[in-house]
Amino acid sequence: MKQSAVIGRIPANEKPGANGRHRQSASPDKNSTWKLQSAELPASKMPAWGWKQPHNLRGPLRATPPAHRCSSKVLGGAYPFLAETGDILTGAYIGENLLSRAPFCFDPWDAYSAEAVRSHSVAILGVKGTGKSMLAKSWSSRLARLGRKIAVPHDPNGEWLRVAAYVGGKSISVGPGKAARINLLDEGARDPSFSDEDWNLNVLQYRRATVKTIIRRLREGGNLEPVEHTALDVALDALRGQSTVTITHVYDRLVDPEQSQPLEVVEAGHRLAHSLRRMVSGDLTGFFDGPSTVRFDADAPMMVVDTSALKGASPEAQALARLATANWIRRSSLGANRQARVIIHEEAAVELLNDVSGGDGLADRVEDEKIARHLGTSNWYLLHRVADLDALGDRNSALHSRALGLLADCETRISYAQHSGEIARSREILGWNDTQADLVRKLHKGEGLWQIGQDRVAKVRNICTDYELGIFRTDAMGGERA
Repeated sequence: MKQSAVIGRIPANEKPGANGRHRQSASPDKNSTWKLQSAELPASKMPAWGWKQPHNLRGPLRATPPAHRCSSKVLGGAYPFLAETGDILTGAYIGENLLSRAPFCFDPWDAYSAEAVRSHSVAILGVKGTGKSMLAKSWSSRLARLGRKIAVPHDPNGEWLRVAAYVGGKSISVGPGKAARINLLDEGARDPSFSDEDWNLNVLQYRRATVKTIIRRLREGGNLEPVEHTALDVALDALRGQSTVTITHVYDRLVDPEQSQPLEVVEAGHRLAHSLRRMVSGDLTGFFDGPSTVRFDADAPMMVVDTSALKGASPEAQALARLATANWIRRSSLGANRQARVIIHEEAAVELLNDVSGGDGLADRVEDEKIARHLGTSNWYLLHRVADLDALGDRNSALHSRALGLLADCETRISYAQHSGEIARSREILGWNDTQADLVRKLHKGEGLWQIGQDRVAKVRNICTDYELGIFRTDAMGGERA
């Protein structure tokens, strides 16, 4: 059989090197078998390129495995968790996929169009200091550069003000000492597809639900009695002719109803007025009891509501601030202002807990999430850990199931480093296999495990420029945050 050529082979007539040692003949007999004598070539004195002898494969090691062609499905089975599907996702640049060493880009709407996910919403989980908020800021600002609209209805630490300015967006500040006011009962942008009667009914229903949520929150979850529902409906119906309706108007109507109302309805209205009194003449006055002094700019790349001034306020004031700002942005983003928009929920666990305290808020949010893709909304929920959702109710309870269902509706889940004690719970809820759980356990700062839809996984390092880092980091007084 003819011998095939090898890399680095030395011609048979080459003379041995001047190393002072006797070597095998340079021209061995064709029928003989040449064999390297280990005793005459001590490994300690062997040159890096090997001895200059025939058939010794002299030269540095070069592995040249044969090429093999197969589908990405077969390759994924042969090399689990290392092989990409081959489909390229487009969108804003995030960083490097450490599993494939390829640039990683993502856009919720592009991924939905490519059928990689079935919803636009995103859950970002990670303890403080892991890079969770840095990802939200860098990713959203790059999406804004590509034309997507961003809204942050509740910025409890004032971290997003510089981000909004960086992308040419706008921000407002609410709370004690701030001039801005947001009316909880603003009707929002008119939807041209509604007739006048249908739009009035839509606004009435929205105001009814908002006032009920406020009363439940102020009553610490207490529900309204049937006669109180009637009293509220009568008061709101009497205000339908006004162009602007505020909590103060509703309070005044409940205190002084029409004389034709039955006594029991009048008394029920007085009970509701006592619950609302804190907002018009108590410790919550001056925040949300008057007409709005700011306007939602639907065309701005980013709108941020800074609520850091409410840090020292009561829990009720903070809860109502979340309700007011979230509803204000939601209503202002509908109708003629409807377009693809990212809504970033900072401290989402606290927000969801407020929904639970307010009564049926969590159920309403789950329902809203079901139709979010039809409204062009991508909700981003920033959570510290999966176990935070366990505080919303006992396991297997209706509230707990709704909370987990909300997380399940997020087809894109990004997990940053977790405490070792949280890995088992996260694995149970997020469906990690052994490899994924071990990967999350070893994640460094700025690295996240991306679960995209049912079968795509990526380990992505978020890459930011030095200038971006200066914008996205918080001030030195507060220290760096995730």
